[in-house]
Amino acid sequence: MDTRDYLVAWGIYLAAGAVVGLLGWRVLKQYLPRELAYLLECLLLALMFTPAYVLPDQAIMAPALMVALMDAMTIEHKAVIRALIPLVLSLGSAVVVAIVLSVVHRVRRRMQAQQHDGRGSGL
Repeated sequence: MDTRDYLVAWGIYLAAGAVVGLLGWRVLKQYLPRELAYLLECLLLALMFTPAYVLPDQAIMAPALMVALMDAMTIEHKAVIRALIPLVLSLGSAVVVAIVLSVVHRVRRRMQAQQHDGRGSGL
């Protein structure tokens, strides 16, 4: 696989992942509380888009979840740790982002409720 094919494959993967992420967000925000939807969407994006090196001595990257699964099946279980480290860090960051989004959402909702109550009592 040459560099052009590698970049085309990543482009297709990123575009498909973006579509899955958008569709997932539409479904999650419709059927779940907003805070839970934020958490699940952030975790989904972290699982899909976290890259990891395919081999330690090469510069080729692939989605970390796929690298971890392939390493577990083909090399050995100890090799999985190499791909799981960036994945776990990404999932931890996703939880932090989801918490921040939830707090922002609650503050914004509370401010809108106060503005609505302020206008209604003045009439």
